[in-house]
This record gives sequence, C-alpha cells and structure tokens, in this order.
Amino acid sequence: MNLFFKSIAPHIGVVAVFFLLVLFYFFPAFEGKVLQQSDITQFQGMAQELFEYGKPSGWTGSMFSGMPSYHITRYETGINFASYIHNILYSDVAGPIFFLLLSAYVMFLVLGAPWWLAALGAIATGFASYNIIIIEAGHLNKIWALVYVPLVLAGIFALFQKKYWRGFLLFTFGLTLLILANHLQITYYVALFCIVLFIGFVIEKIRENEWKSLGIISGLLAVGCILAVSANFSNLYVNYETGQESMRGRSELTPENQVDKEKAQANGLEKDYVFAWSYGKAETLSLLIPNVMGGKSGGTLGRDSHLYKELKANGAQTPRDGVQSYTYWGDKPFTSGAVYLGAIVCFLFLLAFFIVPKNFKWWILGATVLFFFLAWGRNFATFNDWMYYHFPFYAKFRTVEMALIIPGFTFPILAVLAIKSLINNDIEIKKKQNALYWSAGITAGICLLLWIMPTAFFNFESPTYDAAILQQAPDWYYTALIADRQDLLQADALRSLIFIALAAGLIWILIQSKNTKTVLPWVAAGLTVLILVDLWTVDKRYVNEKNFLSKKSHQESFSETPADKFILQDKSLSYRVLNLNNPFNESRTSYFHKSIGGYHAAKLGRYQDLIDRRLSKEIGAITDALQTASHPEDLFPTLQNTLTLNMLNAKYIIYHTEQAPLLNPFAFGNAWFVNNYRFVNSPDEEMAALETLNPKTDAVIDKQFEPDLAGLQILPDSAANIEMTSYAPDKVAYQSSSTQKGLAVFSEVYYKNGWKAFIDGQPAPIVRSNWILRTIVVPAGNHRIEMVFAPDSVRICGYVTTLASGLLILLLIFAVLRFIIKKEYDR
Repeated sequence: MNLFFKSIAPHIGVVAVFFLLVLFYFFPAFEGKVLQQSDITQFQGMAQELFEYGKPSGWTGSMFSGMPSYHITRYETGINFASYIHNILYSDVAGPIFFLLLSAYVMFLVLGAPWWLAALGAIATGFASYNIIIIEAGHLNKIWALVYVPLVLAGIFALFQKKYWRGFLLFTFGLTLLILANHLQITYYVALFCIVLFIGFVIEKIRENEWKSLGIISGLLAVGCILAVSANFSNLYVNYETGQESMRGRSELTPENQVDKEKAQANGLEKDYVFAWSYGKAETLSLLIPNVMGGKSGGTLGRDSHLYKELKANGAQTPRDGVQSYTYWGDKPFTSGAVYLGAIVCFLFLLAFFIVPKNFKWWILGATVLFFFLAWGRNFATFNDWMYYHFPFYAKFRTVEMALIIPGFTFPILAVLAIKSLINNDIEIKKKQNALYWSAGITAGICLLLWIMPTAFFNFESPTYDAAILQQAPDWYYTALIADRQDLLQADALRSLIFIALAAGLIWILIQSKNTKTVLPWVAAGLTVLILVDLWTVDKRYVNEKNFLSKKSHQESFSETPADKFILQDKSLSYRVLNLNNPFNESRTSYFHKSIGGYHAAKLGRYQDLIDRRLSKEIGAITDALQTASHPEDLFPTLQNTLTLNMLNAKYIIYHTEQAPLLNPFAFGNAWFVNNYRFVNSPDEEMAALETLNPKTDAVIDKQFEPDLAGLQILPDSAANIEMTSYAPDKVAYQSSSTQKGLAVFSEVYYKNGWKAFIDGQPAPIVRSNWILRTIVVPAGNHRIEMVFAPDSVRICGYVTTLASGLLILLLIFAVLRFIIKKEYDR
C-alpha cells in the first residue's frame, strides 16, 4: 500500500498544483463574479425562450422568425451516457483550463515523460494564450473540444506503443467526448492531424515489418471511431441535416454575382467569409513574440506611451490608466489577442529538431507546417483556394486562423521530447551543446533583430484600420500610434529574448553538469516556473480582474429598455419584432421577443436567401423613410409595401431603444386564408414572384408540392377566420372557421425535417409557400389545427446513441474492474 501511494503521490501533487494555478488565475470567478464573455451574452439571448419553456425543444421561435435549436441548446431524443461525464466536468470559466491541464498531463505521461516533465508540458499546453482568449470570448464549445484533444492523441501514441487496451480506451473516450463538445471545426482539424500522425506511424511500422501490430492498431482505431461516432450519432445527424438546410449548404438560387458563384462551386460559405480571419504570415511570429502585430484590437496604451503624451499635450482628456486605440495592425477585421505559445516553448520546439532522434519529429513538423498553411487562409491563396473549392467540407468552416490549435499541441509535444532527450545520457554532450547553440541562436536572434531594428522588417501600418484613422484623426495622433506599435513590438521582442536566454542558461547548466541528478530538479523547476511566468503574464493581458463583473452588473446586460417595456405590454400569443440596429448580428432582441433577426452562424439557408434578396431591401427602405419622417403615419406607405416583413408578422419595429417602437399596422398576423395560389417551376421563379406578390391574398408554391394540394379549388370566403390559440416553441395550435375548403398560410418558417401538422388530430401535409412559410389545406367548418416539431429521424438516431454510449460506459467499468483485480493479483 505504501509503495502504491508512493507511486501516485507525485500525480496527486501535480493535480493539486494545477488546481491552485487555476484557482489563482480565475480567483474572481471563485468569489462569485462573472466573466464578461461576448458569446455567452449572445447565447443567453438565443436561448432565453428555450430556458423559459423549460422542456427540450428542437425549435425556437425567438430568432430569424424560427429556426432549429440544435446548435443553441442540446436536443437529443436518446440518452447519451457519455454526456453525463461531460456534464460533471463542465464549467464555463476555470473548469476548461483545469481539465485541459489534466488531459495534457496524461498525454505527456503516455509519451514517456516523467511526472515533472509531463506537468511542464501540460502547463505549456494549457496556458497558451489562445485558450485564455477563447474563454474570454465565451467560445465554450471550442475550449471544451480542445480539452479532450490530448486524450485522443494519447490514445494514438499508446496504441503505437503496443499498449492496446489503454490506447483503445483513451482514444475512444477522448474522441467520444471531443465529438460531444460539438465544435465541428475543431474536430475536423484534429481528424486531419490524426491522419497525418497515423500515416507517419504506419510508415514506421512498415519499415519495421510489424504487419501484425499495424493490423491490430488499425482495427482498434477503426472500432474506436465507430463507437465514438455511434455514441454521438444523434448529434452528428442533426449537424448533417441542418448543414444541408443552413447557410453552410448550397443555395437553391442561381448565383447573382461572383461571390454567390464561388459559394455555389464550393458548396459552403462565401469565400470572403471563410477567409476573413486569416492569420498573416509575418503575424505567425506572434507564437514567439506576442505583440509582434500589436496584440488585440483596441489595446490599451499606458501613461508613458507616445499617444497618451500627445493627447495630453493637445489638451485631450485622458483616463488615468491609459488610452485605447488600434494597437493591432494586422489585416484581420479585429482580434481579441495574439496566438502566443511561449518564447521558451518555441525555443524548445526548435531544439527538438537537433536532438530528438526519432522520425516522429518530422511528422509533427509536417503537420505543423500544414496547419500554418491553413491558418494563413487568403494570405496563402494558392494553397487555400484549392482547399476551398476541392477539399471535402473545408468550405463549411470560417475563421481559418483556428487551425493554429494544432501547433498549440505540436509545439509543447516536441518541447517536452527535447527536454526528455537532454536528460538522456546516451546522447553526446557535444551534440547537446550544438543543438542548444543553434536553437537558442535562431530564436533569440529573431528576437534580437526585431528589438534593435524593427523598421527594417515592418512599417507598422494597418491595411484594415489606418485609412479610417487618417480620415478621423490629426496627423500627430497617427504618428504617435505608429511609434507605440513599434514600441509594443520592441518591448515584447526584448521580453522573449530574456526568457529564451534564461531558459538556455538553465539548459546549459544541465548539459555541463557532471551530476545530473543533483542539478535536474532545479533545472526542471526553473524551466517550469519560467514557462508559467512567460505564459501567465501574457494571458493576463486578455483575462484579468477587470474582465469580471458582479452578478448584478452582469444581469444588467439584459435589463429592459423603454422599447422592450412598451412591446412587452402586448400579451398576444405571438408576433415578431424587427430591430433596425444590426438586426442580423445581435441576439439581445431575442431575449425578450420573437425576432425577425438574430445571431447565429448556421441560420437556415432559405432565410439567408430571403435576407439577401428581400429583407435587406425592405429594412433599407424603412431606414431611409425614417430619415425624413416627422410622424409615425409618414412611414405607413413604406410599411405597407414591406410585404415580406408583413408576412413574417413584424408587428413592432425598434429604431431606438430609448424610444417607443413603431407599431406596424400592416403586419399580417399569425395566419390567414388566401384567395389564390399558383405554382412555379423553380426556386428562382419562387423568389422572383415575391417582387410582385401580395402575400395577404395570394400564395406562390413550388411545383413539387402540387400533389399535396390535389387540385384544390379556392372559393373566396370573406368570413373565413383562423387564430392562434396556443404557442410553444415546438407546438403551436390554431382554431379555424370557414364555409369553404381553403388554403391557410401561417407566419411560421417552413422546415421539412421535423414539423408535423394535425387537423382535429388527423395528419395533414405541410406545404411551403412564399419561399419560407408553412401552408396547409384546411377543410370547411370549425377545426383545431396543431403543428408539432417531432423529428422522427432524430428519435431513431437517439436509439443508436443510447446503445453505443451505454456500451462505452460498460467498457469503462470493465477497465476499472480489470485494473483493480490486476492490482490485487499483483499484491
């Protein structure tokens, strides 16, 4: 027992240290304060209707006039037992970093690192700046996906070490949880990385003529992939299904311009949208020098900065703690901060290529270069244009700089292997010395050059921001800002130079020492502390005490405005609100109301087409009319002609949050009977028909729905009436009254994969009309009409998820019991 405790004591100590590090870094969160996270704020707006509903729903009516909610809150019809593990671990601030440290620690132990070196590698992995930045932004799916990546890699490493059972479990559970985190782009990049690793390992096995081992490993990896996919089958299916219907799928309309043609050819997102956040080639130096491009957009310049002094000299009022300005001068639209892996980690990464004996390092290098290419996006168009048009699923994702998550793992991996090789007595001291001189010389030399002569390489001018600055600010402002950008680079170049010099000095002591065992603990501790201090101090630029608010202050983000209070007096069951202030890139309106707009990267493709072809024009017309209107009635001619907004029941229009909204008297309501309908032969004809159609009296329907109407002849009935009687996100009811059989159009977004209609309890087909709306043939008389969102495909996939995830849990239980029995047997 004492021997067993002695063997696990270091690991317990490491876990305790990890906990303390996270506690101190995120201490305000442990005090009950709330981190300001922009995406979490957006999420709260998206999800509020679903939270208030209190039941699982695959649909929400709060955004974009209605859309699937699969990517807002989790909706599964089966039981995913693996999700219980994820839910136990889950938290939104400190938890991801703590568990990333743990999973990385496991990975480095599998790679054969002693506990202290594994801890060093975990700290280098977990505290890399990108992880902190995405927590600050609230990209929780992304950071939780990254938490599980080291387990997947550990499984692959263990398998190729012929530790089959351990490797299989690590790989399968890691991949299951990675997919469960539901960030497809991270999963996509990790899959590419794993393929590169697998190919490299396969080449090695073939060279060693180990065909049997290769067959076992390949089989176990295949089974692990099948189990992981099956355990997430329901979630993956809805991703696939909504992907076909979302803006990431192919539009049914003929492209109107070059952008639409590119999107159609790639069968994905618009090319400029995909490559908007492309990392600059020179900006990649931020891995070594964080402020090489000025850090984050809107950085703070202190009292000793050129800009602060110039503002003071010119009589401007300046805050005591500094001024904010466009310190970032790269070509991205904006950035929350630089991807910084650590000067010491970069130095050790390079050291590995001089000293690590295995071919493994070259596969890691190849993967690293590949993901640099991907991250450069439009800045390496020759490669990435081909990827956009030809590589499977590549055009489905945006923010390609995210590919730098892979170097975020490869750099620490090779850094750890470099140190592991340094303590290997089989390697000649001369070789270690030369490796140290070259790696330190190259990395420190880059820092030295940029410190002493930065203008030889950069002009510190931004292609994105500076034109606007020159138009709005005096010359002295811009001149001072350029000088500050240069100072930021020089300061960080010197900073990185010092860290590299200190780390190189410790390694030189280790190499020169004749008593390695005596020196090693001090060198190990010194390197770990240096890496932690290096990363920690940069991380604090992005998340520190100033980013946390009291819960009361945080809740004020969703306090009711005068416009909200006016609208909320309306107790009608359902109506929609148009917010003219950035309507399709905000979710605050959705927190209180059912919105015409919203915020989501995977809105329905048909709705995006409607925005592009119809809604944007109508919103523009209202905005223009507001410029000259002196009374609400002056807007009536415009509102009467915004027929698409009217059929979407846009009853209220917010033009200023502190003012009462416009009441649109021409909104059609929740449902109505039409007098006429006609068929069209193509999506282009259907969209074009909206230009002249009066949706209040007429409907246009794609010819594919002709069988559902069965030659319906409409006899106008002026007394026909249909009213909503109950509303829930996934269930809506109406009462109809008419003397003739008619065609009812509902102001509800059509979605074929889930909505079902019932008239007096009997199924009725739902037809799509006017491009986007649900339409039903209603018999004469009085009838109760219900529409229920109940996707059969998701329910069936849920059974697969339940069975596969249950099997995984049984495997885990079996593994634990096997471990306990083996320990007892060994004793």
